Amino acid sequence: MTRYQPSAGQGSGIIGAAIIGGSILAGSVLLNNSLRDASTQLEGIQTSLTDTRKELATLAANRPEAGAPNSRPDPNKIYAINTKGAPYKGALQAKVEVVEFSDFQ
Repeated sequence: MTRYQPSAGQGSGIIGAAIIGGSILAGSVLLNNSLRDASTQLEGIQTSLTDTRKELATLAANRPEAGAPNSRPDPNKIYAINTKGAPYKGALQAKVEVVEFSDFQ
């Protein structure tokens, strides 16, 4: 009876198949982890989008109606403003006083 003797090329074929199989397994593990991370990020985006939609609905519900009075000052009205002690330019007893407000943020 003769025994089967594998040739030298068959041993390297098994090693090559093992390397390819290991590469496929490692690739599938990496792909699975990436998909899991993407799914977690997508859930966060969906939650944020839901919150944004709720805030927009609240803003829309509280929006003034088209005919509502404007909250801006009336440009034709004369307002009394206490400027005592405020910095100024010009004569102290001027007939016209212009007051400027500014906000530097």
